[in-house]
Amino acid sequence: MQSFRRNKIFFLLPAISSLLFVISGCAVIGPYVSDEEIQSAGDELKVKALKFKIDYLVKVNNIGYTLLTCLPEEERKGNFIFSGLLLSEADKYLKELYQLSSETGVAVIGLVEGSPAQKSGIHAGDFIKSVDGLPARQLSDVAYVFNHKAPGQSVALAVERKGMPLNFTFRLGSKPMDVAFRMVDEQEVNAGASPNLVAVTYGLMRFVKSDDELAVVLGHELAHIIRSHHLKESGIGLLSMLAGIAAGIGANKVSPGSGDVVMRSISQAFSARFSQDYEREADYFGLRYVQAAGFNIEAGVDVWERFAIEVPQSMTRNFFSTHPSSPERMVRLKKIVQELRSPAQAPAPNAAKEKQG
Repeated sequence: MQSFRRNKIFFLLPAISSLLFVISGCAVIGPYVSDEEIQSAGDELKVKALKFKIDYLVKVNNIGYTLLTCLPEEERKGNFIFSGLLLSEADKYLKELYQLSSETGVAVIGLVEGSPAQKSGIHAGDFIKSVDGLPARQLSDVAYVFNHKAPGQSVALAVERKGMPLNFTFRLGSKPMDVAFRMVDEQEVNAGASPNLVAVTYGLMRFVKSDDELAVVLGHELAHIIRSHHLKESGIGLLSMLAGIAAGIGANKVSPGSGDVVMRSISQAFSARFSQDYEREADYFGLRYVQAAGFNIEAGVDVWERFAIEVPQSMTRNFFSTHPSSPERMVRLKKIVQELRSPAQAPAPNAAKEKQG
């Protein structure tokens, strides 16, 4: 009996050893990766993601300012300064992306195409050292100088580009509305407007399929501002595909001379709703602005058709109790497109504001 037990134990030992080898072998398959390597790879990915989102921010501003410059004369609100600079306070990721000399200060992260700043030779990645001789330690330093300027006045920037000091002087341009464009680092598909701001989410930027579709969204939000909807209702304009407030890329960015109350404006832009009639009016006039700027107005139909498919709750008439259902919006936009394509047969503009029974 004892011999049998010894033989049984002797038989089990190799099996247990094999099992332990398999278990331990699974734990060490492949090369060892240290925590430091993982951290380094994470930082590298964050830098690439930052560049990706900055590209989106530049796109929003390029299309937004194209819409502004093409507004009909009767829709213009004044003469406001325009530099075309998109700035950010530096951090370690911007330092890595643009090879900045410091993690503190103000960096140029983008320029609006054809803007005075771009034409002067300033590049994305330039590190601003001073504006009109005043040190630029943070965004508020830059904004202070620009906000005391007028269109046509000159501004002098001393910058550092990859360790080399450079100086630029250019005359400020003008824009017909005091409106800034921002992108919020939020995955939900959303866009909104406050009296001096149009904000879109990162999720919306991934949702739209073309510059024309983005122009339709921005044109809609501009229409809320131009038609003074924020003064007619207790709230701030909102496309409101989905609700959400977030800070991120663009929230601490600035177009000098555009107000610089970014966080407050973004909170306002995503905090309220307009009536369905105002939404219909924004659809109508927004497409007019899009057409004037040379974009394809039929993209508005594509946006809402896809939105109805991918966000089915938008097909109900009580969607947030503020927006026309997607089927209604799609049909209406098709008719607006027909009207704008055939102006000789167009009904009176106030037909866009008719109420639905």
